[in-house]
Amino acid sequence: MKKALVLGMILLALGTFAFADGGVTVGLDWGRSQFNIASGSSAANSVVQQGWTGPFGTYPTDARADLQFAYSNQYTGYNITFYLGPNTFDAIAGANGGFPDNSQPFVNIVNFYGTLKLVPDMFTVYLGQFEGDGWDHFRLDSPHPVYDVNNDNVERFVGWGMILDLLPKDTGFEAAVFAKLPGPTDATTISLQGAIAEYGLEASYTVPNLVKISGGTNAFGNYATGIGGSEQRNINAAVQLLMVPNLTVWDEFFYAGFDQTPATTLFSDELAGQYVMKPLTIIWAAFFGSNVDYGQNTAGVPSGYATDNGATPFYGLGSASYTFWAFSPEIQYDVANGIALGLYAYICGNNYPNSGTGYAVEPYLLLRNFGLRLGFMYSGTTVQVAGTTLPSTWEVPLTVDWGF
Repeated sequence: MKKALVLGMILLALGTFAFADGGVTVGLDWGRSQFNIASGSSAANSVVQQGWTGPFGTYPTDARADLQFAYSNQYTGYNITFYLGPNTFDAIAGANGGFPDNSQPFVNIVNFYGTLKLVPDMFTVYLGQFEGDGWDHFRLDSPHPVYDVNNDNVERFVGWGMILDLLPKDTGFEAAVFAKLPGPTDATTISLQGAIAEYGLEASYTVPNLVKISGGTNAFGNYATGIGGSEQRNINAAVQLLMVPNLTVWDEFFYAGFDQTPATTLFSDELAGQYVMKPLTIIWAAFFGSNVDYGQNTAGVPSGYATDNGATPFYGLGSASYTFWAFSPEIQYDVANGIALGLYAYICGNNYPNSGTGYAVEPYLLLRNFGLRLGFMYSGTTVQVAGTTLPSTWEVPLTVDWGF
């Protein structure tokens, strides 16, 4: 009887959701986690290892689960997303007597915002925290299924604040302003002048089946530091070609550092795309920049590569100037229903003295229906320290990505 009563309550709740004005969405994702079945190095006396991270920290590493709850109706909406990382699964012994470390909460709330559809199909206001992959109406990411590359998160709205989004239906136009402020737990305010200095502005226009162009300006970082802070403001522009069926290709550029004291010169360009001609899929990303990092992708960059003879940091050099480039092609071939063979490669270099070239290659087996990818990655570099080339590394990663 009790079981029948519980079942009836569940069916009643589901029926209420089904006929509600709007909808409720609940999702759980084992979020692109990587377990290394084995990994090792060519260094002397190295041992074969096993664990949730690789020998040189490629992304993705560790394990992560995501839980999302969202609600929406004709006028309002709500979104909350939780991340559970590896440090939250296990108790951490220490001064807290073996209980989980207070600095690593069991649940990390990364999205927490409300939506107000003030003018339906035209003007929407979002208010709250945008951290779990940010607010990405404009941001571009390469099509790589695992080692995706973004151009240092330009065109992304991330942090605490308010987003004003103008999106008239069927016009192809969108413009958004992000008033980025310290979070409510910061217990601080900043001057109006300092706040406006942190605002982000992006806009885009789409010509159907032809092209989409976008551009704007925002500040790197998650929260406001005010005028003279450490964040760098960028100006950015992107173009996406839409006229070729089964082809995804875009180019994105940003320039940053002009608002710093002293001013720095940073620019970055990424060209990425994908062409699907079943059963073969071709994916690529090419990256070039000055005084910038790896384009948010360290896959195939071995430990020690980001140094000058193992001592001076490769980037963040202050007044030093250098250029960096990277290319990451990938192919997939469908051999059966839900089964594909793939090959990923990565090569990078720069003009900094003694930095050499980094490279990686990973053949893999992909089981699409189960969200499993089993590969073998080999990574090396031409960098030499005291006349000896830095050790190469290898790993057998099992990548898991499935959910509902």
